[in-house]
Amino acid sequence: MSQLRTKQGLAAALTVVAIVLAAGLYALAQQPYQLAPMDESKRDRGVSVSGAGGKFYVLPATLDTTQWGWLDPKEPPKLVVNSGDTVAIETMMHAHNAVQPGTTLDDIVKLRLANPGGGPHSVTGPIYVTGAEPGDVLEIRIKKIVPKAFATNFHLPGAQFPTVGQLAPEFPQGFIRYYYLDWEKKQAEFKPGIMIDLQPFPGTIAVGPDPNEPKEKAGPPIHDARGRTSTLRPWKNGSNMDINELQEGSILYLPVFVKGGLIWTGDSHCRQGNGEVNLTALECAYREFVIQPLVRKDMKLDWPQIETPTHWIATGFDEDLNEAMKIATRETVSMLATQKMVPLSRDEAYALTSIVGDCRVSQVVDIRKGVHCMIPKNVFVKK
Repeated sequence: MSQLRTKQGLAAALTVVAIVLAAGLYALAQQPYQLAPMDESKRDRGVSVSGAGGKFYVLPATLDTTQWGWLDPKEPPKLVVNSGDTVAIETMMHAHNAVQPGTTLDDIVKLRLANPGGGPHSVTGPIYVTGAEPGDVLEIRIKKIVPKAFATNFHLPGAQFPTVGQLAPEFPQGFIRYYYLDWEKKQAEFKPGIMIDLQPFPGTIAVGPDPNEPKEKAGPPIHDARGRTSTLRPWKNGSNMDINELQEGSILYLPVFVKGGLIWTGDSHCRQGNGEVNLTALECAYREFVIQPLVRKDMKLDWPQIETPTHWIATGFDEDLNEAMKIATRETVSMLATQKMVPLSRDEAYALTSIVGDCRVSQVVDIRKGVHCMIPKNVFVKK
């Protein structure tokens, strides 16, 4: 009888163990599988595309694949691609996605102060392009842009940030509003009676920083103690250019400063007027920002250039808007004087820039102000 009770007790104990083990395994199965950052960076995100040249890659926006407000050429690449491959990039909202509907203006101020010297932007990357070397040019074709569902616009309290925004002292309290983005209609309602057509473009798209970038003339230091470059300012490597012509179907040409090029993008915009005068655009995030980078050994550039279906565009950036205008004008003249369709002397290129060039203020709120000069393609009638 005692042996029977022992066997019954053992069976009961084994049953309890089995139930506990099963419950533990079930609970474990409900937890998402987590990759360590090192494993995440090594993941092969390539997808073969039938009948197409190159490979197609997907780069999601995670805490491992994004950086908040800084470009660091020592950051391990999150993706390695070849020239001509295609990449679909996801982007975050500002401050590692901390800005969401319901985030208050007080929260925005705290986030602004939490990253001294760095930009508010969350930038996805870097993407290493095999074969890109300093002195080359990266041709970045913007193939597709699909925003997420909401956007925001805000200006900081001018009483606390008197130099941030073109009229900051006149708006001491600050302001924030969120907007639903109807991508089927490609519109957002500003308020009843005012509809905005969406025209998404990357506010920030960059390659690795220029090691010879001059010291800051205004604002916080360009570099932090770790040698990272703030995303606050635009420069020769692109970065926070805020040029609203960089829409789907356009091409960006950036001079390469570091091996592999190193591409980042973020500060995604869904609409912005030239000037971006209150500090922000219609700030959004992208579900898909599809680019095709190509290494150009046959091009040499000092400053970014842009090509749209209708225009060629030269750029200039400086803390002094007049100097930014000079740089953009000089770059436009050089662009025209070196094109091969119809030979032009520098005098002729200067004259043509004055006659048909449309020079616009890209933004005045990123410490370094921007100008982009547009030359319409249709003036060149010789095929």
